[in-house]
Amino acid sequence: MNELDLFKADTETFVKELGGPNQAKMADAAGLFIALKLRERSFAMQVITPRQVTRYDLQVSVDHDQLVFIDEKEVPLAPCSAINFKAEPDGSYITTPRYSIPIFEISSDLYAKKEIELLASNQPVTKIIEENTVRDIEEVWDTYFLTYADAAALNATGGSNLVTFSTGAGGALTKGALKALINRIQRNRLKCSTVLMSVLTFTDFLTMTYQDLGSDLLKEVTIEGYKYYNFGGVKLIVSIKDELFLNPAYGIDGTGVNYGTATNPAAHMIYGFADEKALGRFLILDSCKFGVRKIFNTIEFMGWVYGGIGFGNNNGIARVTLFI
Repeated sequence: MNELDLFKADTETFVKELGGPNQAKMADAAGLFIALKLRERSFAMQVITPRQVTRYDLQVSVDHDQLVFIDEKEVPLAPCSAINFKAEPDGSYITTPRYSIPIFEISSDLYAKKEIELLASNQPVTKIIEENTVRDIEEVWDTYFLTYADAAALNATGGSNLVTFSTGAGGALTKGALKALINRIQRNRLKCSTVLMSVLTFTDFLTMTYQDLGSDLLKEVTIEGYKYYNFGGVKLIVSIKDELFLNPAYGIDGTGVNYGTATNPAAHMIYGFADEKALGRFLILDSCKFGVRKIFNTIEFMGWVYGGIGFGNNNGIARVTLFI
């Protein structure tokens, strides 16, 4: 039996089981497959490891009929001081700061397909599910993740961590830009452990010179490309979702004039993150769910998940926009 026959056999079995007593079992199996792909593909989940929570871990918000997660921050302590033998230390009452993370729903469209059309398809049903559901849900997670990261970096201690950098290389990534990004986090006594960028920015390593990389590495990059996912002691996470890394207001000349045109394309952004324990939470309520139902000769399916993202340390995030 060739691969095409296997695909058709898989689809026929899927359709047949939907009409019988195993409908719930088929939906559960698809749900497991979807959840696995979600963990593998989202860059947000690489920055902060998702934590699975249950209803008992959550509270009902006093502002709306939705669930929230109450997270605690590190207890702030006053600085120590030197005193003489006749003095006494100052008194300080300790409080525990907290913040809430709203739980919201991300859902795919409700996809529908005629039974006869599924039987005529040359690809398995699980492939359709993977393409139409996983991709959309993951991109929404990543979009919200960067939106919240921008809001957190804007309110960093000592001023905004949303900065611009003139690369002197036409808006391409340089070592100076990476240094500026890392220093925005490390100025507040945190370690920058991760840099997130789009794949188009990552390919700027190909334009780096002998002064940037040295002779041995430059030769390797010229032949094979930059194949490492760390640089300058930080981990690099590279995403193909390039549109999420374009500055929403500026072109590469540093202004909003003629923004997004051929002469002034949108400027790219790179993000820096501190260690995961100094960032926040990525919460998933129970797990990703997938539902399948058959209404006469039409099969409908959709995926959805409940979760939330929250940053408890604004100083652990920085963003640099790359200008010319």
